[in-house]
Amino acid sequence: MDRIDISSEGVYVQASTLGSLEALLEFLKSPDKQIPVSGIGIGPIQKKDVMKASVMLEKRKEYATILAFDVKLTPEARELSGELGVKIFIADTIYQLFDQFKAYILNLKEEKKRETAHEAVFPCVLRIVPQYIFNKKDPIVSGVEVLEGIVRVGTPICIPQKDFIDIGRIASIEDNSKPVDSAKKGQKVTVKV
Repeated sequence: MDRIDISSEGVYVQASTLGSLEALLEFLKSPDKQIPVSGIGIGPIQKKDVMKASVMLEKRKEYATILAFDVKLTPEARELSGELGVKIFIADTIYQLFDQFKAYILNLKEEKKRETAHEAVFPCVLRIVPQYIFNKKDPIVSGVEVLEGIVRVGTPICIPQKDFIDIGRIASIEDNSKPVDSAKKGQKVTVKV
């Protein structure tokens, strides 16, 4: 092995032999994988290996993992990984190991997307339909026409002409007296803020 590329952020890699470790490292650094490695070890996974991998919890949670190829896991290391939140993937083939890690990363991304979905703001321009103002105070219930974009439940509402005064967030949307999650440009709907 010419040189081991170790980075400050990456997964911890463990293998049974030096040859297995070299093969796994070559696989991980291939152009279509490009998984950074922050540490390596040979032999069974010990508590010290879990401690080394746990450093990534502070930097990048998804890299607080040990990719173990053809090795055993000591009971102490298993217990410590559970306590610290370090994920350990063990497989007999490099491809299984990569597939497990890839599935884990996809799952983390989906989880993050779900957590931040309520924070996403989809800009839109609404026009209040004056003859359809049903309630002027808490809660505001009014008919609106969507002039631009898409209005969704949870969209923050403000009045740009009045120094962007915050009105609140859309609590519900109705289209022909039926609840909907969103309305597109050109639609006329009733919103509750």
